[in-house]
Amino acid sequence: MTEEKNPKLQRLINILNSFSNSFTNIKKFTAHLDPILEKDRQEDKINLLKAISDAYKKFDIDINDLEKDKVELTDEQKKAIYKSIEFPEKKSVDIDGHLWKSNFILLISSFEFLFGDIISFYYKFYPTSALDKNIELNLKNIYEYKTIEEFVDEIVSKKIEGLLYKSFEDQLLYLQKELKLNIESNIIEWDLIKEATLRRNLIVHNNSRINNRYLTETNKDYTKDIKRLKENERVPVSKEYFERVYQEFYLAGIILIQAVFRKWLNEFNELADALLMDVSYRCLNKEEYISAEKICLFASNTCSINNDFIFRNNINYCLALKFGNKTKELEEQVEKIDISNLSSILVVAYYALKDDEVNTLKHIKNAKTVDKLTYNDITDWPIFKNLRKLDSFNIKVKKIYRIKE
Repeated sequence: MTEEKNPKLQRLINILNSFSNSFTNIKKFTAHLDPILEKDRQEDKINLLKAISDAYKKFDIDINDLEKDKVELTDEQKKAIYKSIEFPEKKSVDIDGHLWKSNFILLISSFEFLFGDIISFYYKFYPTSALDKNIELNLKNIYEYKTIEEFVDEIVSKKIEGLLYKSFEDQLLYLQKELKLNIESNIIEWDLIKEATLRRNLIVHNNSRINNRYLTETNKDYTKDIKRLKENERVPVSKEYFERVYQEFYLAGIILIQAVFRKWLNEFNELADALLMDVSYRCLNKEEYISAEKICLFASNTCSINNDFIFRNNINYCLALKFGNKTKELEEQVEKIDISNLSSILVVAYYALKDDEVNTLKHIKNAKTVDKLTYNDITDWPIFKNLRKLDSFNIKVKKIYRIKE
C-alpha cells in the first residue's frame, strides 16, 4: 500500500502538520514579541528612575548622594518626595504578564486539540471499538443527521468533550487503557504537563489565583517560580517558564503521534523514523535542547533501522547534551562512538561535534566530493555552530567551496 493511497497515513500526517504548525506559530509570535516587550520594559524602567530623580531634585537632593549614604532623609521628607513623583505612563502593554499568559493558554489548547484529534483518528478508523458502552440512542435525533458519518462524528465529538472535562490522570489512563498507546512516562515529564494544565485553569477560571486543588495536586518541583505558594496568591507565567513548558508539551505531542504511527501504521515505521529525525534537527536549530535530547532518547529506544540512522540520532543526542551544558553525559557518549566504518559526512559530524577544526576541515574536502556535503549544509547544520564562530574555519571552508567574499 503506497503512502498516497493510505487514508490513515494521510490523516495522521495532517494531524502532525496541524500540531507542528500550531506550536511553530506560537513560538514565532513569542520570539517576535519578547524583544519588543523587553525594550518597552527597559524604557519604562529608565523613565521611572528619571521621574524619581526629578522628584529628589525638587527638594535639592542629589540621588547619587543618597545612594552613597551622604544624605539622610526624615520620614516627612520621604513622604513629601513620594507625593511629588510624577509617575510616567507605562509603554509596556504586558501588564501582569498577560501576553505570556494568553500564549500559554493557546499552547495548552493546541495540545488538547491534538488529544482530540488522536481520539477522533482512533474511532474513525476503528469504528467497531467500544465508542461508548453507555450511549443512549434517540431515533428522533438520529434522523437529524444526513449521513452515518455525521452521526458518528457527533458521538466522537461528545466523547472528546467529556474526556477533556475529566481529570488529567483520567485522560492519560484513557490513552493507555482504551487506545493502548505507550505514553513514555520515563521520557515525558507528565507531572510538569499536569502542573501547567492546572495553572492554565487558574488563569482562565480563577483570575490566576491559587486554589486548594492546585496546592494538593501539583508536584512542587514545578512550582519553584511562584514566590508565594499559598491560596489566593497569583500564578505568574514568565518567559523562562513558558519556554520550558513549551518544550515539554511539544515533546509529548510528537511522541504521542509517534505512538499512533507505531501502533496503527507500523508498515510506515521508516517514515516515522525519518520524521523523528527531522523533529530532532528542528529542535536543535531552534535551540530547544530539552526536547531534542528526549526525542533522541525516544528514537534510540524505538527505531531499529540502519546504522547510518542510529549514528545520526546519536550525533543529534550528543549535540543536545553539548548545547544543554551536560558535559559529563556528553563525554560518556562521545567515548562510545566508533567512526571506523562511517561515511565521510558522518566522520565530519564526529569531528565537528568535538570542535576539532583541523580534522573537520580535512574530512569536509572528502565529504564534499563523496557525500555531496554542500556549503549550505555547513552554514545551517547545528553541529558546526561553535566552529562557525572561528574566522579561520569560515575562511578555509569558503576556500574549499570557492566562495568569493
